Amino acid sequence: MTRILSLLLLPPLMFACSGQKDATQPHVVSSQETYEYSTCKKRRDDCPQDGALACALNAIASKFNPCSRREDCVAANLDAKCSDAGSCPPLYVNREMKAAFEAEAQREIDRYCENATCISSQLCWVTRFEARCTNSRCTWRALAVAAGF
Repeated sequence: MTRILSLLLLPPLMFACSGQKDATQPHVVSSQETYEYSTCKKRRDDCPQDGALACALNAIASKFNPCSRREDCVAANLDAKCSDAGSCPPLYVNREMKAAFEAEAQREIDRYCENATCISSQLCWVTRFEARCTNSRCTWRALAVAAGF
């Protein structure tokens, strides 16, 4: 009888401490979920507010991308961390303003990715880019990939 009683009590004891962990552990809000920048709308693509980060980087680039010829424009080098914003396609800025742009843009990426819970897919379908100076602004265009495998 004792044996049957212990077998009947064992399952409830085994599951007594199970259940949703969320009930005891509060949800920590990530830097991505709370990210905001000026007039950029909150928008989600792959991760929370990554559309707002892309908007922010474009807004920052617009301060650093005046040009008079194609040779003025260079691709910025950013550590994309948890986002692909600013890396595909790369942002093109004025050669002489590149360091200042990279510093300001990297601070924004760092703020967005500070305690990230999501990482963008970072897939880039365009693999070759070329700098352009269009309407007195640095930009890019995709280069055709040579056929033949």
